[in-house]
This record gives sequence, C-alpha cells and structure tokens, in this order.
Amino acid sequence: MSSETNMEPSSSVVMETEDLSKSALEDNIERKGKNAYYFAHAHKATGPKWDGKIEPKLLSKQSSSISATKVAAFDYHKSNITSYAFCDEDMKVKLYVNLEGVGERCVNDEDVSLDYTSSSLCLLVRNYDDDDNEKILSFGKLHGPIESASFKKKKDRIIVTLVKSEEIEWSAICAKGSESL
Repeated sequence: MSSETNMEPSSSVVMETEDLSKSALEDNIERKGKNAYYFAHAHKATGPKWDGKIEPKLLSKQSSSISATKVAAFDYHKSNITSYAFCDEDMKVKLYVNLEGVGERCVNDEDVSLDYTSSSLCLLVRNYDDDDNEKILSFGKLHGPIESASFKKKKDRIIVTLVKSEEIEWSAICAKGSESL
C-alpha cells in the first residue's frame, strides 16, 4: 500500500454528484444552449396554478388608454354615404363627397364636422335632409397613417384633405382587411 491515502473525494466525483441532481433535459440545455435538442422544453410555466375548474379565470385587469367619448364619435356601422371619389397625391389624399346643395343646406359651422385619429376618420353632415337624418362617411382603419385632416364645403360637394404621415401610395382609402364603411 502506498503511504499517501487520499481521503478527500476527487473533483470528478463531486461533478458527477452535481450532474445527478440535474435532469438530462437541463444538462442538455446547459451544455448546448439554444442549439439543444430539448431547448423548446426549457420554458417553465409562470402562470397561476390550475384550480381544477373548467371555467375561464380572470388573470388581471388593465385600464384602457382610449377614452370612451372619442371612440363613440366613430360609429363605423352607421355610414350612409357610400359614393365618393379620391385622389392620391404625394403627401395628401383628397376625398370628394358629392352632396347636391350641401353648401346651401348646411350653413352653420356645426352642420359639417370631421373627427379623425392617425388611423381613422369620420365625416358627419347634419341638417342636410328635412328628415333630420345625419349623413356619415366613416373609415375605421385608413390605408396609412395621417398627420391631419380638414374639409372644405363647396356648393354641391365636400372635399376632405388628409395629410399623410408617410409618402406611400394609397390604392384605397380603407386598409385591406378592415371594415370599410
């Protein structure tokens, strides 16, 4: 026998003991990182523990940053102006809405109004008919973002001018895949 006896466990034995405490999955992911075969299983569930009930469970509440009064001004399903023309220019888009006699019938400033956001617009014409019905042209999602919108009231037409945020070609006023009127 040798006079020197090693009483301390070797470092390789310590590493093997640590490796046994990890699963093969954790070991594979640690060694190979994102290239590991088991990388997709590395994510640990962080949600609440299942309570055994099948009903949906509210996880959290957040307040909306959109004010309810501004959203109400855009009632997209009530558009009754369905005939218009538009002209796409470099940084502007002009909408031409023909309404016979609109300049004579709508004499007050409040009779024609335009509400808009960077991605939607709503033109509202009041007191045009004797029936006290409002004429509305509304777009929930425009083809591109706008910086501003304005209108001019002529004798038989309203011209809406939209100033684009980006110089892109508009093939339509409404974005594809959204409700147009």
